Amino acid sequence: MKKFLAIVGLALTCISGFAQNEVGSLFVTPKIGLSAANMSTFDKSDYRLGFTAGAELGYQVIPDFSVSIAAMYSQQGTSANSDWSDGKIKLDYINIPIIANYYWDYGITLKVGLEPGINLSAKGTVNANGQKRDCDLDGAVIDQWGNAILVKPVVVALPVGISYEKNNLVFDLRYNIGLTEALKFNNNRATNFVFQLTLGYKLPIK
Repeated sequence: MKKFLAIVGLALTCISGFAQNEVGSLFVTPKIGLSAANMSTFDKSDYRLGFTAGAELGYQVIPDFSVSIAAMYSQQGTSANSDWSDGKIKLDYINIPIIANYYWDYGITLKVGLEPGINLSAKGTVNANGQKRDCDLDGAVIDQWGNAILVKPVVVALPVGISYEKNNLVFDLRYNIGLTEALKFNNNRATNFVFQLTLGYKLPIK
């Protein structure tokens, strides 16, 4: 019985330390994955499926906690149908998530942070005066009164997520909740909401 308890205790100890790194260590994690993005405000909308890729730099503060910062290219937007637009809204960003990582157990890490995003491009289909056309969204006129779309150059989101790590492979699922408006038209303001699933490989650099 004592041997059995000792084996169980050893196994639990190994599992508990599964995703932990040496305190003070630095690591970089190249990542690639898929995104499913939508936006608030629209009566009828669907997710835009896209691509995300980048790299994350992390620092192990204590055995159960690390902080990280990343640069991620992200395809976002929505497929919207409304009085002023019919088609896809394509917003591409470089996102810079700053994340607090809590190493829970069984290789699982819980994540929360703050994510500024820099808009790289804004394209889509605009219904202007009854005619549909592909165009750059920023400044596009959407009605006969001259109202136009204003795309915000910088947005901020709240990322929350969970990841699983094994043999330096990191599977990461996040939901980024838009805190600031991504675009404005008439009296409407739309924010981003994005699911992201990525696969990364953690490389120690110190």
